[in-house]
Amino acid sequence: MPPGFLGVRGNLITDFVFVCNLIAPIWALAAAAAARRGERTRHMRLQVGLWLAMLVNLFLLEGLIRFSGGSGSLMAGSPWADTTTLEVAFLLHVVPAVATYLLWSWLVVVTWRRWKSPAMRDFAPRHRLFGKLVIAGLAWTALSACFVYYLTFAAL
Repeated sequence: MPPGFLGVRGNLITDFVFVCNLIAPIWALAAAAAARRGERTRHMRLQVGLWLAMLVNLFLLEGLIRFSGGSGSLMAGSPWADTTTLEVAFLLHVVPAVATYLLWSWLVVVTWRRWKSPAMRDFAPRHRLFGKLVIAGLAWTALSACFVYYLTFAAL
């Protein structure tokens, strides 16, 4: 795997996925702002585009993890490898991230199905609530990714 572009032990995929995780909550907030302005089509396109891009990132990272021998192989070069600190940080990153992506995927599918129907009006309050939860989850995923990335690839 080619070396990363962030100047630490990460490779191209880990660096790319990390940066995308940092961008995701900002992009989601921009999409939410479009919805608040009444630009529903723009909101939908921004959200679906972000969701698809982040799913591709997820599959890239998961593929890298699987083909390299598991998450432990990526963490092996870290002085924090095999420590409780890294294991806890990893769990605090992965569990909420998985929950966020499951909620987000459900929200995208349900909204897509109801997009042009009158049922969307009834769903709108829940859509806003779940959208806020997804944005919070993306923000947590980005924040926790900083800690995991640092411990795994940047710590000396």
